[in-house]
Amino acid sequence: MKKFTQLIVALALIVPVNAMAGNPSSIGDVIGNNGWYGISGHVGMWTGSQVIEVTSESPVIRQVSLGTFQAKGYWGARYGKGSSFYTMIDKGWNQRNYNPSYNLIPSLTREGKWESQCVKRNWWGTCAQYANVMVTARFRCDTFVNYMYKKGTGSNLVGLAITPSIVYNAMPKSR
Repeated sequence: MKKFTQLIVALALIVPVNAMAGNPSSIGDVIGNNGWYGISGHVGMWTGSQVIEVTSESPVIRQVSLGTFQAKGYWGARYGKGSSFYTMIDKGWNQRNYNPSYNLIPSLTREGKWESQCVKRNWWGTCAQYANVMVTARFRCDTFVNYMYKKGTGSNLVGLAITPSIVYNAMPKSR
């Protein structure tokens, strides 16, 4: 019985709550589909006319039509948390300027930015010269949606456990 309960809990973490919900109608709606990996899914955010998403294909950060997104077992749209959705979309779209790469491991996700780093050390091993160095962006679809949400609200959409369906289900209302 214990193993069965663990299986049910595990499935609850990866299966979307409202399969086949409605279409997005407001900027910042989180939408989901089955993605390439079936049950684990894929999420993106509605820009008002397109879906901004991260995929393993080039370009990593892109905007696609709703029809293209819906073609892979569409889950629907969810909403109901946060504000500053224009900021979310803007901050997410801006990450394409930091040579983004796709990442399978959520803990290795990082924001692209310019950072002052040591580029030359002296004989004693201390830094002799600093320069601004571009830190490349690294995301997965769910960490990217969570990143955009955090940039707009100042807090994470989800906790440490993150999958596309957890991000999707974090929005309390379905369209």
